Amino acid sequence: MAAELVADRTCGTCNVCCVVLTIDDPELQKPQGHRCRHANRDNSCGIYTTRPQTCRTFHCGWRYLKWIREPLRPDQSDVLVRLRGEISKVDGTRHLGVEFMLLSAAALKADGLAESVAAAIAANVPVFLAIPGRPGYTAAQMRINEVLYDAVCTSDKKAVLKILGELRAKGLNGDRRRIVLSPRTPDATPS
Repeated sequence: MAAELVADRTCGTCNVCCVVLTIDDPELQKPQGHRCRHANRDNSCGIYTTRPQTCRTFHCGWRYLKWIREPLRPDQSDVLVRLRGEISKVDGTRHLGVEFMLLSAAALKADGLAESVAAAIAANVPVFLAIPGRPGYTAAQMRINEVLYDAVCTSDKKAVLKILGELRAKGLNGDRRRIVLSPRTPDATPS
């Protein structure tokens, strides 16, 4: 589904990943919803040249997937798209999927959200919806291919957005767990 970055897309001042994601790496640990201690006020990284490998290799789905609509850049849409694997319950094979994390209610009005979700479902890509919890807790997550299938097949954008809104509301009260980071190894250098 993705091999290299989309040529004309850059992170720029977007650092949504520096807040939204859990990073559990010996070099840098932070739970979801907490701003990285190295993020500067201007959204730049205070340790950019020496940042951990985890940060060097991460790119959101907006950077990887050309079919994700241009307006869905995370800092402009409140939608964080990520690549996500799924293991088939039938034969144990791994399939690459995509996760749409709706960071706020405003995300439901993001230009291109319904179209991007529908494109993935129409292509039979596993699609997940994630709704962040309060800082330090996991996001509620659900696979949404089946629930959106009819609306996608009938090209009913209004129905797609309505269902996404209902799922977001349900996800706000979804199952959450406190994030527990791995203990640091004695030889890990604090960052």
